Amino acid sequence: MRIDPAALVKSIGDLDGFDLADGLAASVQLLVTMTKHLLDADGAGLMLVDADGQLRWASASDQPAQEVEQDQQELAQGPCAQAFSQAAPVAWRDVDRDGLGEIVSALLQARYKAGVSVPVELGGGPIGTLDVYARTPRAWHHSEISALQAYAGVLATLLGAAVTAEAKGRLARQLQVALDHRILIEQAKGVLMERDGIDPPTAFDRLRNAARSTRVKMVEVANDVLAGKPLPPGSPLRRADRSTRRLVAARGGRRTVFSGAAAASARCGKQHDKQERNPAHRARHSPNDRRTEFGPGDYY
Repeated sequence: MRIDPAALVKSIGDLDGFDLADGLAASVQLLVTMTKHLLDADGAGLMLVDADGQLRWASASDQPAQEVEQDQQELAQGPCAQAFSQAAPVAWRDVDRDGLGEIVSALLQARYKAGVSVPVELGGGPIGTLDVYARTPRAWHHSEISALQAYAGVLATLLGAAVTAEAKGRLARQLQVALDHRILIEQAKGVLMERDGIDPPTAFDRLRNAARSTRVKMVEVANDVLAGKPLPPGSPLRRADRSTRRLVAARGGRRTVFSGAAAASARCGKQHDKQERNPAHRARHSPNDRRTEFGPGDYY
């Protein structure tokens, strides 16, 4: 679906009414839901990095989107993790054919077939990702990727304002952790890149792998790198033996934390969701009706 530039400008203009007095969580929740509607998607979410360098669910447009974000958190892999480590958009057209690894079962359970993740950057580096999901295979148009990046920029501005205003609450604390540790991790990545001649995603993977193998926080590994210490031997990045069991356990025993504010905000799209379920409306999302101007490297 091509995003009309004028519609994008108007949509971003409508965001001027956000007021942190309503609470950071409620404001972010509403912006994430508006992202879903702008791209005519079926779900959207925000993830923020923690002290271990892992992405953690922060906000979502609805319960299915929240659960698939949490599944990527549990598995420590998926499009969100790749977009964050590469600091670049990652789009996937069809979960049945694009080789997404262990996260496929979670996406299928949520009935998501396609999606896009873009980094959310604040203070010169990524602190998380903004993600959208669709329930039909979808060849994402470059204007949709650009629109999602624009919304990620607005979201970063909102988060930055929250830090300045010393906002309170779970999301504000999560944001502060992301900001506090991003600088150290980015500096350590720079050291590894210069020392070992590697690219940013590889440097990030080495830091994360070292943290896992030694069972310490990623920020501690980053401090060691900055102090000139060598990285400890790493263990394999994949944890297939236990990640699937952990995902099943999380699915069966996870306590629902989808907030009342989130549910209320999601209701603002009730009429839109009814249209999405209409077969005539959904027919517009056939992959055959879309063309992409992206190269193969931009997709799973």
